[in-house]
Amino acid sequence: MDGISRDCRVLVALLLPDTPAAEALRQALVSCAALERRGPMLQFEHCASLEATLALASRSGELQAVVVDSDAVSASREALAALRMRRPELDLFLMTGGAPGEDCPGRVALLDRRELRPEHLCRQLRNALGRRARTPFADTLKDYVYSARDAWHTPGHSGGDSLRDSPWVSDFYQFMGEHIFNTDLSVSVQSLDSLLEPHSVIHEAQVLAAEAFGARHSFFLTNGTSTANKVILQQLVGNGGKVIVDQACHKSIHHAVVLFGAQPVYLAASVNPRYGFYGPVPRQRISAALAAHPDARLLVLTSCTYDGFRYDLKPIIAEAHAAGVKVLVDEAWYAHGAFHPELRPTALECGADYVSQSTHKMLSAFSQASMIHVGDPDFDEHRFRENLNMHMSTSPQYAMIASLDVARKQMSLEGFSLLQRAFDLARRLREGIQRSGVFRVLELGDMLPAEILDDGIRLDPCKVSVDVSGSGLGAREIQLRLFNEAGIQVEKTTHNTLSLLVTPGTTESKLLRLLQAFGRLAADAPGPAGRPRAEEGPPPLPPLSAVVMPPREAYFGASSLLPLGDARQGPNPALEQAIAADQIVPYPPGIPVLVPGQRITREILGFLHALQHSRRGVEIHGLVQQGHNAPALRVVAPAADSAIPTSKEKA
Repeated sequence: MDGISRDCRVLVALLLPDTPAAEALRQALVSCAALERRGPMLQFEHCASLEATLALASRSGELQAVVVDSDAVSASREALAALRMRRPELDLFLMTGGAPGEDCPGRVALLDRRELRPEHLCRQLRNALGRRARTPFADTLKDYVYSARDAWHTPGHSGGDSLRDSPWVSDFYQFMGEHIFNTDLSVSVQSLDSLLEPHSVIHEAQVLAAEAFGARHSFFLTNGTSTANKVILQQLVGNGGKVIVDQACHKSIHHAVVLFGAQPVYLAASVNPRYGFYGPVPRQRISAALAAHPDARLLVLTSCTYDGFRYDLKPIIAEAHAAGVKVLVDEAWYAHGAFHPELRPTALECGADYVSQSTHKMLSAFSQASMIHVGDPDFDEHRFRENLNMHMSTSPQYAMIASLDVARKQMSLEGFSLLQRAFDLARRLREGIQRSGVFRVLELGDMLPAEILDDGIRLDPCKVSVDVSGSGLGAREIQLRLFNEAGIQVEKTTHNTLSLLVTPGTTESKLLRLLQAFGRLAADAPGPAGRPRAEEGPPPLPPLSAVVMPPREAYFGASSLLPLGDARQGPNPALEQAIAADQIVPYPPGIPVLVPGQRITREILGFLHALQHSRRGVEIHGLVQQGHNAPALRVVAPAADSAIPTSKEKA
């Protein structure tokens, strides 16, 4: 079977009555499978009850298909639904004594018990597995490369020929390897389809992705999830409209608000000041915004967050839909969520209309390779493709597309096993760090801001946050020591935490090296008493002020440049009550303190001035540097500002 090694073990569960006939069928299937010389060996396990089948599905990643005999369970539809809920990627077959009518759910193959032949069932099982194992685009790309065609088309390196024999740059060709160049092709190769108007292998790959992730439609992107978010906002509020959005959303959402003239209603993020974690928006705050803005067209939430916080999305999405509001969930950090019951329900399963995912963050895809998943029952596919084409390059990177195809195949066939292994590694990582007696792994209760403790928030176990304050060392210092002394790069830091990401690519040897490094750091740590003034965190973000001008007008309109400080080294009073023309983002935590059109209050001004003059190593994105340590803010020009009231009115 193409795409599956003979070494792969494929388990098929047979949910059959506990009868001699059922055992005879199992033995016949084993015999038929043994005669097949291509593809993996099928193995069959008899399960006499739904409970036994679900238990097998919960422990075995080798399980790929289930055959359900309607005589074995009293309600076959409910049994199939339970299996689909536990492991949605499994191929399901329903064996009946006749046509089941409307009692059979979708995506279930039907078998007539009276005409069943074991060899035919084996072929159906292999065909179903083979369909999931297909990588139509990646296979076509590989076939084209191996055909060794002469290139008289873009790109200019022509399969690497311009570099291979160069005395100046051949080292780059050797470093990157030949396939990085000969897979770098263009739309001139018609057999590879068009990402902008797919009709063959890319279209088929996207259909398979939609099935795997549980979407009505899925789209591949090679510009990252930043582009995905902009495309979705253009689809829903491209001609303006009100958007309810988490203040802590990705900056691409804020950029889209500016581009499309949307009217934002910003929801203040929750915050845990001890560790600098910014969490989901409290459920009560979302409900209040939906009630206060019945003309809103879109709600945008991030789940899970960078630190692994997951909303209880189902009631929120139901409330938004009841109010006539579409929902976009940014799942940039949660592309793996569909492939293990511990991580579900996903946003799509909770009813989200649109989901953006950075496939490259947690799965085996190249950087910038992302997907958009659509669940919207009112989806306008033609207009969506036009919106997509406005943002996508007409020269996409074909290796990225292939990596999306392969990442989907891998998760569909072994995602459950990979995540089971990742969870085990994450557990052992937590236990090992705890044993240091110096560093402490934070649990959900430690991390959650107080105001969302009762909102049903869950934590992705693949995101591990480590409190380093007990060591007497700052997180930045530990990050540098891990890098310089142990060759280990962590995901991110706050002032007193490290974030570690456990992915399908995490290995036993990486775990061992990391725990050894933590052990050495713990042995050398001075402890809190040894450094009484360990690194302090940044001050909390000031309260949200009013957005008094459409962000698009503020950004593109006439502006002035005012220095952040005055001659006395204090905050510049001329900035107070001015209107920001740019987005100002301290990093970390990466949450805007100002967006275009927002009134600059005394609290915000003081916060930025203090942060700029602190020694905490916080970057402030959006400031204009006029000279050495002389930052300025771009604000709406006084003439335009004079027509804007200075009231406390919120957008």
